[in-house]
Amino acid sequence: MPLISSDKDLPKLLDTPTKQVEWAKKLVAEHLGSAAKHIDKPPMQGMFSRTLFLTLADDREVVLQFRTESLELDAFKIARNALGSIVPDIRALEDKALLKEYVWAYSLTRLEAVDGKIRPHLEAILASPLQEILPYRHDFQGFLDKLEQLKELPLWVAHYDLNDLSILIDEDCHVTGLIDWELSSPRPFGVGFGRIHTFAGENTGGEFWMPDEFEVAERAFWNELFDGMPADIRDILKKQMVLVQDAVILGTFLNCFFFEDGKVGFSQVALKALPKFLTYRIPFVRGSEGLYRD
Repeated sequence: MPLISSDKDLPKLLDTPTKQVEWAKKLVAEHLGSAAKHIDKPPMQGMFSRTLFLTLADDREVVLQFRTESLELDAFKIARNALGSIVPDIRALEDKALLKEYVWAYSLTRLEAVDGKIRPHLEAILASPLQEILPYRHDFQGFLDKLEQLKELPLWVAHYDLNDLSILIDEDCHVTGLIDWELSSPRPFGVGFGRIHTFAGENTGGEFWMPDEFEVAERAFWNELFDGMPADIRDILKKQMVLVQDAVILGTFLNCFFFEDGKVGFSQVALKALPKFLTYRIPFVRGSEGLYRD
């Protein structure tokens, strides 16, 4: 697949941002039946595509992508049928002039994790009468005020309910599968990692404690995660580790004070451990220091 390191790597009819915007307007008008009233760029571009965010005159929000190789749309359809709306709906926007230059254009439904998921969750917590929320109200308001910053992080699907029943291992303790994904959905990187505490540690009798191997397991998680992700995503995240740290703490809060069926609730076990959990620092921030501040 041809690497696109700059706009000049694209065919001449698309080799500037202005040309890409004009083509985007043309394609959505012809294929989606609505004019583009607002067009924006994502905070980062992929290595094999150029992407634009469009708000249409009928208020639909779509992602338009230009690629120099075609996509296998059947794979998207199968994934969407299995996983639902967490997989974008995709449509080819064919144009003879683009195809002649070996360019394929696609529209995808825009997945909005911050405004669609996290903001309502935080607003519900702040509106809740639960007394257990009061000591952390200032923290929740602070996260609500900085949600726009979280949009700078790439979306990441982290498992919603990692536990000993959803992780499959073989006789040699190698992970062979993860099941029960139905409640998982895209979140800004780090927000879905609120369970790192119980993933590497233990809750026994309603108390959190750290076995001897806790930090080894926790560091192994982060190392494997970063070693296994695409290099361009890794490079972007390494420049935003303070924001990733904030995202993990936000995820820890949201994991404790959950929002389900229109109601805010909380986990007694997580609430008891929350003051300790909130002192957690990811390895890239704490260096050689301990996981939790004393």
